[in-house]
Amino acid sequence: MGNVLAALIGALAVLGGVGAGAWLQERREHERWQRGEKLTAAVNFISATGAIYDKRLMRSNGAAQASTTDEAADWIRAQDARSTLYLLCETATVDLAEGLIHSVRRAEPSAADGHHHETLDLLHTFVRVLRRELGVSD
Repeated sequence: MGNVLAALIGALAVLGGVGAGAWLQERREHERWQRGEKLTAAVNFISATGAIYDKRLMRSNGAAQASTTDEAADWIRAQDARSTLYLLCETATVDLAEGLIHSVRRAEPSAADGHHHETLDLLHTFVRVLRRELGVSD
């Protein structure tokens, strides 16, 4: 009877260890997936808002007007990426993304305009906070 009880306890310990290991592995994979999704969304958000902002900057400096179709596609890309950021990122990151997109939306930038510096400062702060959230060292 003692041997059976010892075997049963040993088997339960092994099953517990396997279960805990599987749970930890699943958790690590989920964190890796989530980090990858955040990174992809951030790159898409930054590139789309940057493209919109650059087109507006060129337009305000007298360059030929960019296609409204191109800008609309950039806005769609920015919104899709922003949605992912909203779902996966911390509140501070989301708030900065929101501030950045509102700054880009109301911008008709020029190099002499103070709004230009405000938008760039928001971008730099967004990137810094996002890097911290992603665990990327400075």
